[in-house]
This record gives sequence, structure tokens and C-alpha cells, in this order.
Amino acid sequence: MLKVLIISFILLGIAFLGLAFRIFFVREGRFPQTSIGKNKQMRELGITCVKHDELKCYKNGGGVGGCGCA
Repeated sequence: MLKVLIISFILLGIAFLGLAFRIFFVREGRFPQTSIGKNKQMRELGITCVKHDELKCYKNGGGVGGCGCA
């Protein structure tokens, strides 16, 4: 049982190092932005955050149900 636990911790450590390789070893490395509001490429494609769309609807009088949604 202890042998399996040690092996699993070693494999998890290797996985974390693999995921963080870019951050640790590349100059100015960082995780890619997956948030729509902060991702430049998604904004260029016209993809917006649903939360922001709902806020726009409520400000424009969309009320309950959103912008013309039933």
C-alpha cells in the first residue's frame, strides 16, 4: 500500500512539473488566459462573456427572461 502511495505522489509531482514547465523555465512564462473577458483573441472574434451580455440586457430594460428570451 505504501509503495502505491509513493508511486502516485511521484507521478503527481511529475504531472505538476509538466504543467508548470512553461512558467518555471520560460522567461515571462504564464498560464494562458481562459477567461473570456481577459482573452484578447476571443474579444477580437467577438466572443463575449454571458455575464456581461446579461448586464447589458438588464440595463436596457430586458428584465426577467433577458433580451427577448422566454
